[in-house]
Amino acid sequence: MSKICAIADLGTNTFQLLISPLNEFRIEEHLQRPVGLGMGAMEKVTLQEDAIDRAMACLAEFKQVFLAKGGDINNFYAIGTSIIRRASNAESFINRVNRDLGIHIQVIDGIQEAEYIYAGIRNSLPKRWEKTSLVMDIGGGSVEFILFKGNDVLYRVSLELGGLRLKSLFSVDNEFDLSIVSQLEAYVSNEMQALLAVCLREKPEVLIGAAGAFETILDLENKPGPVPASCKINVQEFLQHKTNLDALPFKDRVGYPGMKAFRASIFPYATFLIEKVVRELGIHELWFSSYSLKEGFWFTELQTSLSEPHNLKKKL
Repeated sequence: MSKICAIADLGTNTFQLLISPLNEFRIEEHLQRPVGLGMGAMEKVTLQEDAIDRAMACLAEFKQVFLAKGGDINNFYAIGTSIIRRASNAESFINRVNRDLGIHIQVIDGIQEAEYIYAGIRNSLPKRWEKTSLVMDIGGGSVEFILFKGNDVLYRVSLELGGLRLKSLFSVDNEFDLSIVSQLEAYVSNEMQALLAVCLREKPEVLIGAAGAFETILDLENKPGPVPASCKINVQEFLQHKTNLDALPFKDRVGYPGMKAFRASIFPYATFLIEKVVRELGIHELWFSSYSLKEGFWFTELQTSLSEPHNLKKKL
């Protein structure tokens, strides 16, 4: 029996677990839990006790699932991202996880996060992908962008524009309100200024979305069968769903066909970002990738060499 590894992505909104053999990439288990570690932590940047309790319970579950499959805790990799990077009490949380569960959390910066995401997505796409493409991974706290052509990464950046963060800044009575769109537009435009300047010069043809909001967009299309490693998304259908959902209050958005309840509150902020990128860059082709940070960590750290090596160019 081959050894297995567990890779846990500890996001601001969602915790995810991937279990794969160490000697070959194969998804043996994939779990997703709406932990909400960043809830209540956006303004004061302090993890709340109830959120920490949810995180501990989730990690205990992940550990139990991994050990039940015969895993060795030394092959359990936990990766901390946006909110764990920023929270004032992150060290205390990390120490508690290590003490109580024997799990070591590796906190990575935004650029490393983008590089893992790129490695995951690159290995999900059809072979000989030569189109200039922009990768977009929308988390609860941050959004990672990677611009690439062929095997060359042209630009990558991590921006604090995640769905939970934008909700904390712009929600009206805890709701997405169309009256704040102009303020949201101004704020996001300012944060994206450098990214858009590079993209307008390099002219990406395709936007590739990883997990999270893009997974929900795929769910809205209601396609039969298992989720593919990567596939095309209908841009016009996405824009129509966005228009429909933006007009709904949270209680009605939750019941929209294909909507996951735990994504409903932040989904309009995520789709605002997607629509802005599509509109500003004149992109007509949209793809979804089910591979992201976890898969990229495996291909980068646990596989001796990538099936298609890539070159990280200096950030522009």
